[in-house]
Amino acid sequence: MKKELKPLICLILLAILLISCSSKGAGVEPTSTANPSAIASTKVKSTAPAADYITMTYSEYSTTDNNGAIKTQILSYDTATKEMKKVFAFDYTAQYPLGFYDKPNQLLYYTQRVNTDKDYGDQIFIRDLSSNKSNQLTNNLYAVNYIIPSGDQLFFVANVKGEQGIRLGAIDLNTHEMTLWGDNDMLVETITLDHINKKIYASAYSVKQRNYSLAHQDGPVGQNNFKMPTFTVYETDFALKEKTKLFSKNYWIRMLMNKDDHVIAFCDKEYNKGQVPSTVVDYDNAKKTSSLSKWGTLRLQRGDANYSNDGNKIYTIAVVNNKRGLFEYDVKSNKFTAIFTPEAGFINNIQVVKGSNN
Repeated sequence: MKKELKPLICLILLAILLISCSSKGAGVEPTSTANPSAIASTKVKSTAPAADYITMTYSEYSTTDNNGAIKTQILSYDTATKEMKKVFAFDYTAQYPLGFYDKPNQLLYYTQRVNTDKDYGDQIFIRDLSSNKSNQLTNNLYAVNYIIPSGDQLFFVANVKGEQGIRLGAIDLNTHEMTLWGDNDMLVETITLDHINKKIYASAYSVKQRNYSLAHQDGPVGQNNFKMPTFTVYETDFALKEKTKLFSKNYWIRMLMNKDDHVIAFCDKEYNKGQVPSTVVDYDNAKKTSSLSKWGTLRLQRGDANYSNDGNKIYTIAVVNNKRGLFEYDVKSNKFTAIFTPEAGFINNIQVVKGSNN
């Protein structure tokens, strides 16, 4: 079951992973969602809990038979009490199941496959824990890479049916209207949200440039001759009306984090070179400047990490002492502490939900 790369990327990018450069003026396209009455009675207000917690999607075989059914669980880890609990379980039907536990509102978001073998897609569902009822929120997606709620909006990264691109999108949880950001030439690799300032940061690049690089890999046999496309980190607002370019590099910008109005980007010159230290770009939003450094310790997994609210810890998926799992990384001491390192199952994704009173 182990797989570091999400199948959406493998399917769409033909085994090579995920920006086209622009300034203000993103194309915003409102569309309808699947079920207008899905959460009409649910009030979604709070964004930040009192303390940090980690929402995690974890899959394992439901029996000892490795050919049997696989169940996906949504787990929640409280960083203050060090307690882990199972919140919900659902069938592993999506290409890469995702889940998010909205603790303040007692809501769950998760992905499952919908429709037939010939016309299927992974769609986003919402479950109200007070009523134990689930409803489908989307009907036009093929595969989903991220789902992150904030207040009365749900943000996602997905491939829309019929398109080549991978888009950033938002669903208004009150009106149920969907908005898409970017275009069919854009492949969004990773995102991070600044919930306080209502900003989204996205790493993305161009489909055309990727395809050109794939077709022109001339060079010595046995070498990796693939020329990395230009990745750009953009800033947009929660209305998805902005498209501000922060910086671009011919690196795989595979992970974004944020703290204190800084955007932290983890970059690699080549895909999946785990033994090579990543380059870290620290972009200061106030000064509009960036600095580069080398990440000097164990590799953090692509797309699944962020800082604690106080900035002293990073919660991440990593491999430490040959064990893959959820770890707490102390920024000052450079020490990794294991939180959850399952041997029987696989952590699909995590999201760090920052508290308000730390």
